[in-house]
Amino acid sequence: MKKTEDKDLQILIKAAHAGGEKLRQYFGQVMDLTEKSTVADFQTKADIESEKVILEILKSKFPSYNIFSEEDGETFNGSDYTFIIDPLDGTNNFVLGIPHFSVSIALSFKDEVIAGVVYQPITNQTYVATKGGGAFLDGKSIKVNDVTEQKKLTIVYTCGYKINRNYFGKIMDAFGSGNCKRIINNWSAAIECCMLASGKIESFISDAIEIHDFAAGKLIALEAGAQIIDFTGEQEKKFTETKFIMSNTSEINKYIFDIIKPLQSLTK
Repeated sequence: MKKTEDKDLQILIKAAHAGGEKLRQYFGQVMDLTEKSTVADFQTKADIESEKVILEILKSKFPSYNIFSEEDGETFNGSDYTFIIDPLDGTNNFVLGIPHFSVSIALSFKDEVIAGVVYQPITNQTYVATKGGGAFLDGKSIKVNDVTEQKKLTIVYTCGYKINRNYFGKIMDAFGSGNCKRIINNWSAAIECCMLASGKIESFISDAIEIHDFAAGKLIALEAGAQIIDFTGEQEKKFTETKFIMSNTSEINKYIFDIIKPLQSLTK
């Protein structure tokens, strides 16, 4: 496993802050939308401008690294290192004027994410983690909470744009029927992983979302002590797996898996 030098991590933080400053400048404006894969999947000038300043910083300091960015796509330079970037995770919230969005930057070595930064520009909060180095919010160590009572659980469910909407509804209904305190779906995976990491929620369910949405946040949550399984109920084997349950305890993971397992047939 490669370690991330502090000076390199500071560059990732600088890039995330620069992207976040662009988002602050555009937040609250009426934005033109450019549709991508579906009507619910779109980009704005803010996404593009945020990504532009992020890439300028990262490319100037790490010119040989590969880039995988949501808006600009993939640039392969033959490196073992790849930046995974979402310049605006939560675009729909941003457009609606809801301040629940972030900038997400992860650095991977081969198939292993070794550093992650998630920056919330409206609250000016910076979440950071390095592989084996713990997780931090604005420089202070963070950990998942120890809530285990089912009636006290707050669970985030987030899914890909092409997930069957009948299945989506059944998932929300299953947890909304007294199986937890609240099931929420706020469409900003990176910051929601960080909510788990900092003890604000108890579980995060990823159902086929894109890697740029979760790469940094997933590392931050795991370094804060989160436990993870895949949709077979087994320990996750690959970090790049897009269908997973990540909770504050293994017991909560099993509880959630047992609820969603019977619903999996609806995705077919």
